[in-house]
Amino acid sequence: MKTNLLLTLIAAIGIGCSAQDNTAPGATPSAGGQAAGGQTLFGAQPGLGGQLGSGPAGGGQVGPGGQIGAGGQTAAGGQAAFSGQTASGGARITSGGAAGSSTGGSSQGGATGGGGALASGGFPGASGSNSAGGDPSNDAGSGGNPGSYHPCPTNGDPCKILPLGDSITYGVGDEGNAGYRGPLFADAVGAQQKVTFTGSLSNGPDTVLGQPFRKNNEGHSGWGISTVTQYSGGVAGIATVIPNPALALTSGGLPHVILLHIGTNDATSSTAAQMTDHLAGLIDKIVGAAPDALLVVAMIRPLAWATSVINSYNAAIPGLVQMRAANGKHVMIVDMNTGFTSTMIGSDGIHPNSAGYNFMASRWYSVIGPLLPN
Repeated sequence: MKTNLLLTLIAAIGIGCSAQDNTAPGATPSAGGQAAGGQTLFGAQPGLGGQLGSGPAGGGQVGPGGQIGAGGQTAAGGQAAFSGQTASGGARITSGGAAGSSTGGSSQGGATGGGGALASGGFPGASGSNSAGGDPSNDAGSGGNPGSYHPCPTNGDPCKILPLGDSITYGVGDEGNAGYRGPLFADAVGAQQKVTFTGSLSNGPDTVLGQPFRKNNEGHSGWGISTVTQYSGGVAGIATVIPNPALALTSGGLPHVILLHIGTNDATSSTAAQMTDHLAGLIDKIVGAAPDALLVVAMIRPLAWATSVINSYNAAIPGLVQMRAANGKHVMIVDMNTGFTSTMIGSDGIHPNSAGYNFMASRWYSVIGPLLPN
């Protein structure tokens, strides 16, 4: 993807502001861990979700369906790796005000090298300063309409966050730390902010930084956006969980923030244009089901053998978000692609390792951190 596309500034916040893992019988896991018959896909590339990783799970962390995380990583004492992660690189870029405006958000250092997430829209009450060097402090653009939209409670209750996606959302490869959810929770706890997770699935540590960790998520291994993939076991994507069970009371109820990272499983069987169309429909379905929630849509992390498709798909996402933000929808964007390196990929060649999940957590936090309640 070209640099200028990665640095696109999007206005949002209403102009104001994968878990069963049915590894394929036959010993060769498919991408997604759900293809039947043990077929070998793409030169026996391991699947996105539920594959056996290299090495036993330290501390015996085993995911649903009996899968073992890649490398068997578990939380060292539960939290050792969680403190103070920041995005590799430097400044985050934000924009406040109308779509395409750069007011309050010029880049400073490391913007093309993976410096923080692309935020958009001017956070409520923010001062409009830019942080450099990955500092997760106040990093919001000025402009917009500060104070007009608060997705999280202001009465002292925790902000409910729904992690939504495939096995990367579930945390395959680092289940003991719940993938990005553990370090994201740690970032919030470290800032004395109150958050909790929702969703119909569950995995992760019991505590993070000494605080009870709610394990809920909606990360379905092998699933795509809204069509059956070769790895989804016949399920037509995560669009099928909206509104139920993802938003059901039994899953935690309507969330305040939704973190969407989806498309990796589609990238080997769909064109970028098809994926973009499916994502547009999914975004509209989510916004319709949870109109008061903030939806943060990720430009997804790289996949070595689908680079062209993913680059084209990612390039289209800012336009989808901008269009809906311009119509008053609470939608933002975060860049999980720029700065995500090969050293952040686990032994299966697909899922992030702990460094990759920490990177993702930092990107998420750079966008939602200023919105979380104390």
